[in-house]
Amino acid sequence: MKYLFLFITFLCLSTTAWSQIDSRQGNSLLIPAIESEEGKATEVHSLDIKPLEAPSLNESIDSDKVNGLTVTKHPSLNVKEEFSMFNKKKFGNPAELFQDNLDNQLVMPDSEAVNPDATGSLVDQYFGDFKTTSGTVNIVYRDHQAFDGDRIMVFVNDDIIKSNVLLTNGFSGFTFELQPGLNKIDFQALNTGSSGPNTAQFKVLDEDGNYISGNTWNLAKGVKGSIIIVKE
Repeated sequence: MKYLFLFITFLCLSTTAWSQIDSRQGNSLLIPAIESEEGKATEVHSLDIKPLEAPSLNESIDSDKVNGLTVTKHPSLNVKEEFSMFNKKKFGNPAELFQDNLDNQLVMPDSEAVNPDATGSLVDQYFGDFKTTSGTVNIVYRDHQAFDGDRIMVFVNDDIIKSNVLLTNGFSGFTFELQPGLNKIDFQALNTGSSGPNTAQFKVLDEDGNYISGNTWNLAKGVKGSIIIVKE
């Protein structure tokens, strides 16, 4: 009897609880209206979000609006000229750039320019004309600088007298008989030795050993030095 009473009591409580839950589910949840400052109720609208639109083709590139929004342009950000990796030089094709770089590399600095003194004179030298009453003259010559293998050919009145003379630091030469009037003597450089140019000193002496004339030269290969002896 005791257990039957407890079972009836539990059944009554369960029925009451399920009835309350059903009654709540049947009623909708209401959101109260929001009153404005004037006291009138206003409706609550959902947030309307529109996607961004791409700029129209009719819109100018220089327009100061982006998707309808005004954008302030800063004057310092305007690009005045295009960036150039060629130092503002314009080339029609890569070959012109290559040639320009090659030309710059081929320019010889002033410090490396060819020294004319090292090359020697490139034009024939004339040492003057001198008069004498001597019947013969003695022509002597030597390398007045370092002995480096300089060689010369000697002409008298366009005839070869010495075809291949090695110039040393000591004087050597020959004697010849003067013709009446002009007697031309030519010294032609056959090489420039190991240090260059062809360097020499020469003297012209009369039959008594008196000094008539003399000079030095610095000649390039193939160049001549000439002197004229006039017999009176």
